[in-house]
Amino acid sequence: MENEYQTLQTIFHIVKYDTHPETYLCSPREIILRQSQDWDTIQQHLQLLVNQELVVVKQLDKVAVCITHKGIEKAKSLVQSHRPIFSFSINPVS
Repeated sequence: MENEYQTLQTIFHIVKYDTHPETYLCSPREIILRQSQDWDTIQQHLQLLVNQELVVVKQLDKVAVCITHKGIEKAKSLVQSHRPIFSFSINPVS
């Protein structure tokens, strides 16, 4: 998976339980806390995602990122196409 799509999935996971995910103003802090890349790299990813119309970056008092409907659909398709190869189950010890 391309790195910018990992950033897209991060944003999607932040907003997916909101009643209006496309209007959720995601802060840089929320993204940084969930990714291992630095802010400069994340900004590069965001620009690539903006170019694909998957997110919108707004300069308010602070930077805010909104996922678009197209971005939500892309993130969902990435989740569906990248199922884990293995899974864990925890059985209680008797």
